[in-house]
Amino acid sequence: MTAKQYQEFILPRIAIKLNNLETLSEWSAFRGMSYQYSPRVDLAVGPFSITPNRNQTEEYNRILQNETIDRFLRKAYDYHVENVGEEWLNEITIPEFDILKHKNQNARCFLAIEIENTSTKKHIMGSMVNAASLGRIGIGIAYNESVKRTFLRILNYLAFLKRVEKNTYDTTNFLILTKEQLETLTE
Repeated sequence: MTAKQYQEFILPRIAIKLNNLETLSEWSAFRGMSYQYSPRVDLAVGPFSITPNRNQTEEYNRILQNETIDRFLRKAYDYHVENVGEEWLNEITIPEFDILKHKNQNARCFLAIEIENTSTKKHIMGSMVNAASLGRIGIGIAYNESVKRTFLRILNYLAFLKRVEKNTYDTTNFLILTKEQLETLTE
Protein backbone atom coordinates (compact mmCIF):
# COMPACT_ATOMS: atom_id res chain seq x y z
CA MET A 1 0.00 0.00 0.00
CA THR A 2 1.39 3.41 -0.92
CA ALA A 3 1.37 6.28 1.58
CA LYS A 4 -1.44 7.93 -0.42
CA GLN A 5 -3.50 4.72 -0.31
CA TYR A 6 -2.79 4.45 3.41
CA GLN A 7 -4.02 8.03 3.84
CA GLU A 8 -7.31 7.13 2.14
CA PHE A 9 -7.57 3.91 4.18
CA ILE A 10 -6.95 5.53 7.56
CA LEU A 11 -9.05 8.71 7.14
CA PRO A 12 -12.50 7.13 7.75
CA ARG A 13 -11.11 5.02 10.59
CA ILE A 14 -9.84 8.15 12.36
CA ALA A 15 -13.17 9.93 11.85
CA ILE A 16 -15.13 7.01 13.31
CA LYS A 17 -12.73 6.60 16.25
CA LEU A 18 -13.01 10.32 17.07
CA ASN A 19 -16.81 10.35 17.25
CA ASN A 20 -17.20 11.43 13.62
CA LEU A 21 -15.36 14.72 13.97
CA GLU A 22 -14.90 16.20 10.50
CA THR A 23 -11.75 14.67 9.02
CA LEU A 24 -10.29 15.93 5.75
CA SER A 25 -7.52 14.80 3.44
CA GLU A 26 -5.04 17.31 1.97
CA TRP A 27 -6.40 20.18 4.06
CA SER A 28 -5.04 23.65 3.24
CA ALA A 29 -4.79 25.98 6.20
CA PHE A 30 -5.24 29.30 4.40
CA ARG A 31 -7.44 28.83 1.33
CA GLY A 32 -8.04 31.88 -0.79
CA MET A 33 -5.13 33.87 0.66
CA SER A 34 -2.81 34.01 -2.35
CA TYR A 35 -0.50 36.43 -0.53
CA GLN A 36 0.28 33.88 2.20
CA TYR A 37 1.95 30.50 2.24
CA SER A 38 -0.74 27.91 2.87
CA PRO A 39 0.57 24.67 4.33
CA ARG A 40 -1.36 21.54 3.46
CA VAL A 41 -1.47 18.62 5.86
CA ASP A 42 -2.20 15.04 4.83
CA LEU A 43 -5.08 14.63 7.29
CA ALA A 44 -6.77 17.23 9.46
CA VAL A 45 -9.44 16.72 12.09
CA GLY A 46 -11.78 19.61 12.84
CA PRO A 47 -13.39 21.69 13.89
CA PHE A 48 -11.42 24.09 11.74
CA SER A 49 -10.45 27.59 12.75
CA ILE A 50 -10.76 29.43 9.46
CA THR A 51 -12.45 32.69 10.47
CA PRO A 52 -9.95 35.48 11.25
CA ASN A 53 -9.78 36.41 14.95
CA ARG A 54 -12.09 33.55 15.97
CA ASN A 55 -10.21 30.51 17.16
CA GLN A 56 -11.65 27.21 18.33
CA THR A 57 -9.83 27.04 21.68
CA GLU A 58 -12.96 26.53 23.78
CA GLU A 59 -14.30 23.89 21.38
CA TYR A 60 -10.98 22.01 21.40
CA ASN A 61 -10.97 22.12 25.22
CA ARG A 62 -14.50 20.68 25.20
CA ILE A 63 -13.49 17.92 22.75
CA LEU A 64 -10.52 17.02 24.94
CA GLN A 65 -12.93 16.26 27.78
CA ASN A 66 -14.63 13.53 25.74
CA GLU A 67 -13.67 10.16 27.22
CA THR A 68 -13.29 8.36 23.86
CA ILE A 69 -11.12 11.10 22.38
CA ASP A 70 -9.06 11.38 25.56
CA ARG A 71 -8.42 7.62 25.51
CA PHE A 72 -7.36 7.78 21.83
CA LEU A 73 -4.96 10.67 22.47
CA ARG A 74 -3.51 9.13 25.65
CA LYS A 75 -2.74 5.92 23.75
CA ALA A 76 -1.15 7.97 20.93
CA TYR A 77 0.90 9.76 23.60
CA ASP A 78 1.97 6.41 25.10
CA TYR A 79 3.10 5.22 21.66
CA HIS A 80 5.06 8.45 21.23
CA VAL A 81 6.79 7.94 24.59
CA GLU A 82 7.62 4.38 23.56
CA ASN A 83 8.98 5.58 20.20
CA VAL A 84 11.17 8.27 21.73
CA GLY A 85 12.58 5.71 24.13
CA GLU A 86 15.36 6.30 26.61
CA GLU A 87 18.42 6.54 24.40
CA TRP A 88 21.37 8.01 26.27
CA LEU A 89 22.04 10.59 23.54
CA ASN A 90 18.46 11.76 23.58
CA GLU A 91 17.84 15.51 24.08
CA ILE A 92 14.08 15.17 23.85
CA THR A 93 12.09 16.09 26.94
CA ILE A 94 8.62 14.60 26.82
CA PRO A 95 6.05 16.86 28.47
CA GLU A 96 3.24 15.53 30.61
CA PHE A 97 0.16 14.64 28.55
CA ASP A 98 -1.91 17.48 30.04
CA ILE A 99 0.74 20.03 29.05
CA LEU A 100 1.05 18.64 25.53
CA LYS A 101 -2.67 18.70 24.80
CA HIS A 102 -3.00 22.36 25.84
CA LYS A 103 0.19 23.66 24.21
CA ASN A 104 -1.13 25.10 20.92
CA GLN A 105 -4.06 27.21 22.08
CA ASN A 106 -4.48 29.01 18.74
CA ALA A 107 -4.57 25.99 16.43
CA ARG A 108 -6.28 25.96 13.03
CA CYS A 109 -7.51 22.37 13.45
CA PHE A 110 -7.86 19.87 16.28
CA LEU A 111 -5.40 17.30 14.86
CA ALA A 112 -2.91 17.84 12.03
CA ILE A 113 -1.51 14.54 10.76
CA GLU A 114 1.40 14.12 8.36
CA ILE A 115 2.15 10.71 6.84
CA GLU A 116 5.77 10.42 5.75
CA ASN A 117 7.27 7.68 3.62
CA THR A 118 10.27 8.63 1.49
CA SER A 119 10.69 12.39 1.85
CA THR A 120 13.87 14.36 2.43
CA LYS A 121 14.86 15.38 5.94
CA LYS A 122 14.06 19.02 5.12
CA HIS A 123 10.59 18.01 3.90
CA ILE A 124 9.98 15.96 7.05
CA MET A 125 11.10 18.87 9.24
CA GLY A 126 8.64 21.11 7.38
CA SER A 127 5.89 18.56 7.94
CA MET A 128 6.68 18.52 11.66
CA VAL A 129 6.58 22.31 11.91
CA ASN A 130 3.31 22.49 9.94
CA ALA A 131 1.60 19.79 12.01
CA ALA A 132 2.76 21.32 15.32
CA SER A 133 1.71 24.80 14.16
CA LEU A 134 -1.66 23.98 12.65
CA GLY A 135 -2.95 21.28 14.99
CA ARG A 136 -3.87 21.52 18.63
CA ILE A 137 -1.96 18.26 18.49
CA GLY A 138 0.32 17.43 15.59
CA ILE A 139 1.03 13.84 14.67
CA GLY A 140 3.73 12.47 12.41
CA ILE A 141 3.09 9.00 11.03
CA ALA A 142 6.29 7.15 10.19
CA TYR A 143 5.52 4.85 7.31
CA ASN A 144 8.74 2.92 7.90
CA GLU A 145 11.62 2.63 10.37
CA SER A 146 13.84 5.02 8.41
CA VAL A 147 11.28 7.83 8.62
CA LYS A 148 10.73 7.13 12.31
CA ARG A 149 14.48 7.58 12.90
CA THR A 150 14.38 10.82 10.90
CA PHE A 151 11.45 12.16 12.95
CA LEU A 152 13.33 11.30 16.14
CA ARG A 153 16.62 12.82 14.99
CA ILE A 154 14.91 16.07 14.01
CA LEU A 155 13.00 16.22 17.30
CA ASN A 156 16.29 15.56 19.08
CA TYR A 157 18.01 18.33 17.09
CA LEU A 158 15.29 20.87 17.92
CA ALA A 159 15.54 19.93 21.60
CA PHE A 160 19.32 20.31 21.46
CA LEU A 161 18.94 23.80 19.96
CA LYS A 162 16.61 24.74 22.81
CA ARG A 163 18.99 23.39 25.45
CA VAL A 164 21.93 25.42 24.10
CA GLU A 165 19.74 28.53 23.78
CA LYS A 166 19.69 28.74 19.98
CA ASN A 167 16.69 29.73 17.93
CA THR A 168 14.43 26.73 17.52
CA TYR A 169 10.85 25.66 17.00
CA ASP A 170 8.65 24.33 19.80
CA THR A 171 7.31 20.90 18.91
CA THR A 172 5.95 20.15 22.38
CA ASN A 173 2.57 19.19 20.88
CA PHE A 174 3.99 16.85 18.20
CA LEU A 175 3.65 13.06 18.51
CA ILE A 176 5.53 10.44 16.51
CA LEU A 177 3.67 7.21 15.70
CA THR A 178 4.21 4.38 13.26
CA LYS A 179 1.56 3.48 10.69
CA GLU A 180 0.99 0.21 12.57
CA GLN A 181 0.40 2.07 15.82
CA LEU A 182 -2.15 4.35 14.13
CA GLU A 183 -3.92 1.29 12.69
CA THR A 184 -4.10 -0.22 16.18
CA LEU A 185 -5.44 3.06 17.56
CA THR A 186 -8.23 3.13 14.99
CA GLU A 187 -9.39 -0.51 15.28
